[in-house]
Amino acid sequence: MDLLGEADRPAAGPYRLVAELGQGGMGRVLLGVAPDGRLAAVKVVRPEFVADDGFRTRFRREVAASRRVSGAYTAAVVDADADAPLPWLASVFVPGPSLDDVVARTGPLPAGAAVRLAAGLAAALAGIHRAGLVHRDLKPSNVLLAADGPRVIDFGIARAADGEGGTEITRTGWLVGSPAFMSPEQAEGRDVTAAGDVFALGTVLVQACTGRNPFAGPAAPQTLYNIVHTEPDLAPLPDRLRDPVARCLAKDPSGRPTPEELLAALGRLGPSVRPWPAGVHALIDAQHAEVARVLGLPGGGDVVVETGTATVVRTGPAAGGLVPGAAGDRGGDPRPAAPGNGRAPAPGPPSAGRGAADPRTETAPAAGGPAAAPYATPPARPVPPPVVLAAGAPARRRPRRRTLLLGGLGAAAAAVAVPLAADRLSGSSAGASTGSAVSGEWEPALLASAEFSPKGGLIAGSDRLGGVALWDSPTLEVAAVLREPVGDEADVSSEVAFSPDGALLAAVVHNSSVRLWDVPARTRTAELDVPESQRNSPLGHSLAFTPDGRTLAFGTEATITLWDAASHERVATLVDPVGRVDVSGTGALTGLVFTRDGRTLIASTNTGKLRFWDVRRRKVTATVRGAQAGEGPDSLRLSPDGRMLAAFTGDGLKVWRPADRKEITTLAATGSSLAFSPDSTLLAVAETGGDIGLWSTATWKPGGSLDGRHTRTDGDASAKPSSLSFSPDGKLVAGALPTRVALWKVT
Repeated sequence: MDLLGEADRPAAGPYRLVAELGQGGMGRVLLGVAPDGRLAAVKVVRPEFVADDGFRTRFRREVAASRRVSGAYTAAVVDADADAPLPWLASVFVPGPSLDDVVARTGPLPAGAAVRLAAGLAAALAGIHRAGLVHRDLKPSNVLLAADGPRVIDFGIARAADGEGGTEITRTGWLVGSPAFMSPEQAEGRDVTAAGDVFALGTVLVQACTGRNPFAGPAAPQTLYNIVHTEPDLAPLPDRLRDPVARCLAKDPSGRPTPEELLAALGRLGPSVRPWPAGVHALIDAQHAEVARVLGLPGGGDVVVETGTATVVRTGPAAGGLVPGAAGDRGGDPRPAAPGNGRAPAPGPPSAGRGAADPRTETAPAAGGPAAAPYATPPARPVPPPVVLAAGAPARRRPRRRTLLLGGLGAAAAAVAVPLAADRLSGSSAGASTGSAVSGEWEPALLASAEFSPKGGLIAGSDRLGGVALWDSPTLEVAAVLREPVGDEADVSSEVAFSPDGALLAAVVHNSSVRLWDVPARTRTAELDVPESQRNSPLGHSLAFTPDGRTLAFGTEATITLWDAASHERVATLVDPVGRVDVSGTGALTGLVFTRDGRTLIASTNTGKLRFWDVRRRKVTATVRGAQAGEGPDSLRLSPDGRMLAAFTGDGLKVWRPADRKEITTLAATGSSLAFSPDSTLLAVAETGGDIGLWSTATWKPGGSLDGRHTRTDGDASAKPSSLSFSPDGKLVAGALPTRVALWKVT
């Protein structure tokens, strides 16, 4: 749970809002405390919905309908205000993990627990449908596993099913619902009825029993096609569920059972005090401890919650939400507690390739949370076999001293590689000095990036025509041309990224293709499968490896794609909750960094926000507003010690603590790129005007500057390096200028 700051605390009638539980397509879900001390899950509607003149009327009608829903397996709506500046509704707070968390953390449910889940969900849908509502978005993240059974949430602003109260909460281009859990008729844009919820119930049960969605494809269009045209494999389901689930998944809505008929088919169940596996109940207990911690109750404290129709007082342990032994057959990996009501919806259908439960891709729920077991040391990367050329094909020699002057990719002028030397350095302020830069004839504004290798012997760079090359450091002699530039028009600015061991180099080349090269062998190893939504993007690109080197992230538009760096399989596709990019580019991703444990991916968007993604759960666990929309954050960087996160905003250079997402300082600096020194004591800033400013991270005061004369000789007095990188020993800074690379020596 993420504590709310005063500036981020909306109003919701009598409820004191203390923490964010999650985010969904309609709004934020917050932990609220009523005047009598009772807890509630308060959903506050997003501002963009309020701009719709008819929304408040529809909201009022649907809340009235949702209050008619009752039963042991739904989280009842207890309060609402459609006339508030931001409309809100409050429902009973149910402590317990969501079903998708449970499956990811402890594995699929055993047969007995799965049958109880099916009965509880059928009973919940029966109550929702009796009230004249259709849920329309039943999925694992909207199912909580409480101590005494499941709860269905997020039906409070669903579409009313009766004609008088019917409504359509849609906008042009918006897809209402989660593709992987839609019914065939919903996928085809036809009318959605109660039978669609039954189809979603069948899909949820398959995922609960197998850990996989039966229709998921590599992208939403394929998933929707599978829902309409393919039959799922139900062989792994328990015998007692196989036939009922098959009936739920009938393509024809008239062939599906009603929730009451499904309950009858399941038969009578015996009583159970603890309906779930032990690992699930450990997660539930940890939820109570987490609530106590957020509320600041000493020693765990008494927490008043609702379970069923009874009020229960629980006392949680004082520990900060660790769940010993909750990892099921993974061996008791301690995990942070999972929030209750208000899970953010999954950003899209599960991806092809390895599933979310793969331990190689697991991440902690939020940056700075309790540390989990470190990654295992990755296996040694095999050296690719030598390239065999066709008969008569000339062997390509290793290029040396070509016109790849980091920006001079493919230029016709002679290269001049000038090593740094004492007599080539001129003085600069506060103990820093300037180095030499390689020059040559080249079209301007083509160089995009320059990055030191982890061991410092190489600098990798790319230009805006897709060319990629390696240079020896510090001589700046060309070591290899990995890809020639293509096209005659500038593409977008893109990054290169070395794997932590330096064995792999990733780069975005022309038309948004992501390629991997084996650095020692200088050979291409893969061209990764970029989703259609990210191809030919006119916006900037970001690349980042996890600290263990096993996963590569690529971000552009509003989408992040993750691949397994060894197998090249797509692991996941994460879609920003905003989910759209307008014609001006607002909504696009501007940067990606992984936290030191590799379990949280931080993304900046030019909506002015930082998103903290739990990669394993494919969810945003926190959002920090860093700037106004269209004003960054840009050039996102994490310090090597993991304690500082920096980015440019319209207000200056902001620095946050990733652990608690609090702002540390705002520096009076504007520019184009940033870099932390390897020991995290300096922050280099490519400032407007061309100089490289150095800031002390201990005092946040200027610590000198590197002379920008080589920057300004590129024909523009305000030119700035588009990329900065420290050498591993901290003695050099490399900068990507429009037509060349420059090296500065830090003394």
